Amino acid sequence: MPTPPAQTGPDLEALLTRVFLQAADPGPARARLALRFLQTQPDACVLVDGRSGESVVTTGEAARLGEADLTFHLSGPAAHAFWRGDLNPVAAMTAGTLRIDGPLLKALTLAPGLKLVQAAYREATDGQERERA
Repeated sequence: MPTPPAQTGPDLEALLTRVFLQAADPGPARARLALRFLQTQPDACVLVDGRSGESVVTTGEAARLGEADLTFHLSGPAAHAFWRGDLNPVAAMTAGTLRIDGPLLKALTLAPGLKLVQAAYREATDGQERERA
């Protein structure tokens, strides 16, 4: 399994913010949903709020305290594989690597946008891997 590029929570939050902004996934805004991503190892929290019709990304304590329609719980290096698209969401849920709080049907409507986010994450992390090499 590839090594996650972000070693601290704030680093991961900054990376995911760049990824969500680059991906420009219209799903949360179109569905008027707020999505919270809580990750452990490292601990990070990102909220993508599309309830206004535009996606706004917040991180840290503000993201933890913000209202969310769906909360995605991810853990450790498997989360890195999930973000890269190397781990199937159903497999991640079965393995307990991904847990979703909120209506699963709403989460499923966001699946097409996940590919955009994963592509942006791969691009961002591949660049970091080259810089470290």
